[in-house]
Amino acid sequence: MKGPERTRLARLWKREVLSHRGWQRHALFLLAAIAIGVVAWYFQIAEREGDHWFSFLKGETDLWDSGWKVPEPLSTFLPMIWVTLSMLLIVTLRDRYFRGTEGTGIPQTIATLKTGDAAIRDRMLSGRILIGKILLLTIGLFSGMTLGREGPSVHVGAAMMHMITKWVRFPRHLVRRGLILGGGGAGVAAAFNAPLAGLVFSFEEIARSFEKNNVGTVIRSVIISSVFIVLVLGKDYLFYGRIESTDGNWTIGQWASIFLIGAVGGFLGGMFAQCTIKGSAVASHYMKRNRWLTPLALGAGLGVVGYLSDGASYGSGYQQTQQILLEGVEYPWYFAPLTAVASFLTLSSGIPGGLFDPSLTVGAGLGQLMLPVVNTVSPGLEPEAVIMMFMVAYFAGVVQSPITCAIIMVEMTAARHMTLPLLGVAVISYECSRLICRTSLYESLANTFLAGLGAQAEGKSCLGDAASSNVTQK
Repeated sequence: MKGPERTRLARLWKREVLSHRGWQRHALFLLAAIAIGVVAWYFQIAEREGDHWFSFLKGETDLWDSGWKVPEPLSTFLPMIWVTLSMLLIVTLRDRYFRGTEGTGIPQTIATLKTGDAAIRDRMLSGRILIGKILLLTIGLFSGMTLGREGPSVHVGAAMMHMITKWVRFPRHLVRRGLILGGGGAGVAAAFNAPLAGLVFSFEEIARSFEKNNVGTVIRSVIISSVFIVLVLGKDYLFYGRIESTDGNWTIGQWASIFLIGAVGGFLGGMFAQCTIKGSAVASHYMKRNRWLTPLALGAGLGVVGYLSDGASYGSGYQQTQQILLEGVEYPWYFAPLTAVASFLTLSSGIPGGLFDPSLTVGAGLGQLMLPVVNTVSPGLEPEAVIMMFMVAYFAGVVQSPITCAIIMVEMTAARHMTLPLLGVAVISYECSRLICRTSLYESLANTFLAGLGAQAEGKSCLGDAASSNVTQK
């Protein structure tokens, strides 16, 4: 080993292993990664209790074993009123106290990597954002809105990792990107107990590139948060449950089904993404014009969709997806489109909430609806296989992260025999989706968010210049 190399190695050991500050960094990193797992666990509990609460409002269950149920016709209209008023409450709290918590949180995380302005990064990954995201998502989970929890988990994870850089000094590349990527990946991994998907998502979607100097930090974040979830929920915990296969040998005709499923899911997912991009812009415009009427209208829309779907569109869709996938419960043909409409209204409103769960639910309903067609074209496929492929196809069409979509489905069901079909479907869906939506949903929303910050800064600058001019004239 040459002299300069020996010197650099000695400095590395002194900085990372032999110094008090180095151990502070490791300790804070460990605590932050565990905290991400704790928040993801809390979100899971809040979602379960929120579903139980809304089932009570719909008259399906009693209130936490009290023996009292909501009677008819109150059980029909009470959920509609509740979701409408909840939308107004969340939007009001967001705009008044927690600006920056809009949307899923993934576009904001992407935006912090794109900007070179440290002040913007600090503002978007602050303690206020962290608290607001947790509080507003909790209200949303108890409101019956069609939203998931993975996007806020990503935003909260990135914020936690960024906040520890204010207490102890980290290398520049970790402050700028590595810790944010690690926190975001850990949020996905802990939300679904899917460490590989969290790792891939951090590079495929958040960073949109592979960064060798940050990969170790991302892996450590994902492992620590995932280990916490395993310790709490058990090593055999699967998000949806185990999917067993009775037939692992597909014919050529059955393999050909991935083209049909990928194309249908990709085009529909791309259309949803494009509509959401445009719908978010329209809703944001009207929110500025009327901060009361617009959220009430969006909430009322969710209530109407919930009424038309007999209550099936309320909530994240996790229970419905599990019933379709594991129990073979059949939902009516309008379940998938109405759930997609409810997800669109929720996302367009800009309230904190994710789209993973609702998108997978729409895909499951679509798979159930298209099952007779697929069986005609490629007979012999198991219903679970068709539904899983449609879930991945639609999901990949919406978010345009094909590897993540395939891997996360395998990890949520332990269906390793479906790895190749799911990857094939995801890639085809991705290519079809890009024919409709050239810029991915998350990236487009991130660009819009950054443009909004730039406009705000320019507006403040203009006001400052005007005030300065008036003082000079006086």
